Amino acid sequence: MRIADDKIDEIRNANDIVEVISGYVQLKKRGKNYLGLCPFHTEKTPSFTVSAEKQMYHCFGCGKGGNIYTFLMEMDKISFVEAVRSLATKAGIIIPEENIPATEEQKEFENYYAVCRFAGMHFFRNLTESEEGKEALAYFYKRGFTDETVRTFGLGYSLNSWDAFVLKAQADGFRIDDIAKVGLARTRDDGSLYDYFRGRAMFPIFSTTGRVIGFGARKMRDDDVIAGKYINSPESPLYDKSRVLYGLFHSKDFIRQEDNALMVEGYADLISLYQAGIQNVVASSGTALTEEQLKLIKRYSKNLTLVYDADSAGSSATIRGIDLALEHDLNVRIVELPEGEDPDSFVLKHGGAEFKERLANSISFIDFKAKQFQRSGAFTTAEGKTQAVRSLVQSIAKMKDELKRNFYVKDVAEKYGVYESMLYRELERALAQEKHTTRTESILKPASVKLQPDAEKPLTPEMTPIPPEEHDILKLILEGNSEVIHYLLSNISLGQFSNERMQRLAQFILDLYDDRGTIDATSIINEVQESEFKNLISDLVLSHYELSHGWQEMEKEIDEAEPMRIAKDAVVAIHRKNIQREREENLQLLEKAKMQGLEVKPYQQRAIELNELLKQLTTHRT
Repeated sequence: MRIADDKIDEIRNANDIVEVISGYVQLKKRGKNYLGLCPFHTEKTPSFTVSAEKQMYHCFGCGKGGNIYTFLMEMDKISFVEAVRSLATKAGIIIPEENIPATEEQKEFENYYAVCRFAGMHFFRNLTESEEGKEALAYFYKRGFTDETVRTFGLGYSLNSWDAFVLKAQADGFRIDDIAKVGLARTRDDGSLYDYFRGRAMFPIFSTTGRVIGFGARKMRDDDVIAGKYINSPESPLYDKSRVLYGLFHSKDFIRQEDNALMVEGYADLISLYQAGIQNVVASSGTALTEEQLKLIKRYSKNLTLVYDADSAGSSATIRGIDLALEHDLNVRIVELPEGEDPDSFVLKHGGAEFKERLANSISFIDFKAKQFQRSGAFTTAEGKTQAVRSLVQSIAKMKDELKRNFYVKDVAEKYGVYESMLYRELERALAQEKHTTRTESILKPASVKLQPDAEKPLTPEMTPIPPEEHDILKLILEGNSEVIHYLLSNISLGQFSNERMQRLAQFILDLYDDRGTIDATSIINEVQESEFKNLISDLVLSHYELSHGWQEMEKEIDEAEPMRIAKDAVVAIHRKNIQREREENLQLLEKAKMQGLEVKPYQQRAIELNELLKQLTTHRT
């Protein structure tokens, strides 16, 4: 059965869209709305707007928009039902079982999620119930993990068999294609499947909403033929390692509370710290930091602390991401551990309290890089010192904040006895090089090469510009003022709209209005099937009126605009355009009649009438 509309509205009203989106995007209050970097496309200047009042969002860069449900559907690749369930659980609202049709893509993703969830439970049962799993469980205990920690992170074990998981999954009704698509099995030449993970301790990898999307697997046996102590799930529709941070689902609220994200390398490092009470921690899983991972961190905090493990090549790769983090406007600090220690071993030997003390004494990226140069002996020669200081300035140049750059320049000048003026000249060169590199990359990037000017490209219906008066009329209709709607419908017809998209959308909204007697733009988004119209509605609701008669020039808030005045201006504009169009058509007919020697008086009379109508519109507001 279908979820009742009033229940959907109840759940939506019980959840604050700003709070929900803040779990994915770092928002700042601007006037009545909130602004942030769009999670749906790459941008440097925020254009993603969230309205707490209207409970809607819209990106004025890429055009995506909607309500709290469409946001979760888009971000987490879930169905409408899943979005409703998620928000109902968050609000403590009980809803009955329902059966709302999902799109084919949503069904596919639900199948993938179901397979991964099944795999997580299967591996957990192997660990806790099978004889073979006792060895892996003993390994976890040796690492100091408690039973509660094993349950919290869903740790497991894959049996040392070629097809134990595949056979179990098929017996439970999962399709071969889905099992292979999510990377849990591989295909032999004869088309049969075999288990991807065999005889390994399993670490489920969760999405930010807590759904299993992949696995990390730790070697348990000396006779394991697969190279590498750890292997991860291959890339799949659910799992892209460059866009995932292990442990983020468990730590995101703690990162927000502490306003700091602690970055470690491995699964065991994270779990040991989390169990020791250091819970604002994520793991890169041995990969170099990526832009996508840094964007994930920025959703929750602008402060990033890297844990440096001197003996780890993976950690060295993470340290190379310092400049990338600075480029993404993150504040970077470093925690140094003694040689031979990683976070896991350090906590096991010294405890969480001593690690917290090291965390409290973390150093800036400047001091860390300088220490690295000192250890290498760079500061013993003029050439080495020059190289070291230049490297520090090049890192400072990655920062977007000019004031912050100046403070770091002063810091370097004081610590290393260099004139500030010299450092500023070096900084200017580094900034110029940064701009040149960015411009060169933009030119050379294949995806950005244009085969023809934008002006020569045919506009798709979605790209066709919307006339200002039609934009304002539909915006007024969406606001649901009955008096204004009646005025509009009494003075124009939807057939006068030149934009066919606007005609269709206006008719759809007015049909709902006739049925219900009210208009709620946020609810209407749930009724609209086409994503194009969802985006258009959010754009209309959150954008300014376009026929403002100089209000913007007078720097008045757009909310001060009188709806009926805007409605009258829009009606006048539509009638004026229609009259001008008819004048042009009448003039063409007049010229044609003259050329063919036909009667021209009717056309001349109509020209006089149209001129008079246009004059009336110019001197009077309808």
